[in-house]
Amino acid sequence: MDGTLLDLHYDNHFWLEHLPQRYAELHGISRAMAELEMQPLFERHAGSLNWYCLDFWSAELKLPVRELKLETADLIALRPDADTFLQAIRQAGKRVILITNAHRDSLSLKLERVALAPYFERLISSHDYGFPKEDQQFWSALHA
Repeated sequence: MDGTLLDLHYDNHFWLEHLPQRYAELHGISRAMAELEMQPLFERHAGSLNWYCLDFWSAELKLPVRELKLETADLIALRPDADTFLQAIRQAGKRVILITNAHRDSLSLKLERVALAPYFERLISSHDYGFPKEDQQFWSALHA
């Protein structure tokens, strides 16, 4: 979904700019120090389900990540012609299912801002299966 149907500007801005700034403000440290503290955490959890989990990051960073995502939600946008593409495959009679690593709360926020849900027969979050899409166990669980 992110980077395919939705422009990555929102996620990039949130994780690389907004969150470090708010972390610095809420913890009383400089932005540079916030980035130094956060970078090893990001590297350690890249590719895991935690990487995509708002609950994990809220606990780990001691920040209300869900609420902070709302602060920049106006940046959520479709990529050019994504809606045209989705409409065309739907009209072609194709079964259209969204499978994403996005946490359910993040998915809900994006669907509130951009009308994607009507194009899909199902919306599946890897969080529902306990594994990220990068893990073969996710695909096994999905097909079970």
